[in-house]
Amino acid sequence: MPTKPAANPPERRGSTSTFVIGLLCVFSMAVPARIAAKAGPARVVSLNLCTDQLALALLPRERIVALSFLAADPGLSALSDRVGDIPLVQGMAEEVLPLVPDLVLAGTFTTRPTIALLRARGVTVLEVGLVSDFDGIRAQIRQVAAALDVAARGEELIAGMDATLAAAAPTGPARPARVLSLAPGAFTAGSGTLSDAVMRAAGLVNYAADKGLQGYGYLPVETVAADPPDLLVANADEQGYPSLNGQMLAHPALDRAVPAQDRPAVPGRLWTCGGPFTADAATMLAAARDRLLSRKD
Repeated sequence: MPTKPAANPPERRGSTSTFVIGLLCVFSMAVPARIAAKAGPARVVSLNLCTDQLALALLPRERIVALSFLAADPGLSALSDRVGDIPLVQGMAEEVLPLVPDLVLAGTFTTRPTIALLRARGVTVLEVGLVSDFDGIRAQIRQVAAALDVAARGEELIAGMDATLAAAAPTGPARPARVLSLAPGAFTAGSGTLSDAVMRAAGLVNYAADKGLQGYGYLPVETVAADPPDLLVANADEQGYPSLNGQMLAHPALDRAVPAQDRPAVPGRLWTCGGPFTADAATMLAAARDRLLSRKD
């Protein structure tokens, strides 16, 4: 008759050891997973041009689920070349909800019905406003970086921006030059604007603010021609699309008042939204300042 196999204590102990080791391996794999789950939002959607650029500057690609359709426009976004294969959305709730975001970044004027619906569905939304100076940029970078749990990366961006600003600042006393930024239709920026902050960072006087303009508004071409600025930034459409508003920037009176050599090219995308890249606009204005002053010495 068949007999019961004899017990093999050493083999049983080996099986038990293998089982325990397996449990430890599973546990050790689960701990990093839980830690990673706490390392900030992993599925981020941005619905605003300015928050698009903050997300691109702060996050790795794998944590960005979607950006606004403006993010890929090189005429508007300073970081359009980083968008790559990231999906783009128009800002409608039916686009965003299927993405199952754990954080949505939006501007204070971003599609209000979408924001209301997302919040009603329990989606976390962080709204950020417009900034008007470099202190505002620093605060906003820190705000968004904290929400994304990438505070160290935020400080890196701020340090890089501050180094760029320090290099752009004038190094000695000199007659302050006046600079005017004109967009199509003679639209410009006076005091209390981000453009004004960029000009001051480059050691320049904002012509429009000097004329008493606060915020954004218009200056008559006749005023500019009669008392021309030292430098003129004429922000025409970078893609070359003609318009009646744009033709004003080529007005013969402006051509005579400010020669081509005193018209530095500073892309509007650098100071449409505030970000670490905005310091590059100050660098470009500083270079134009130095060229101007070197001719006048």
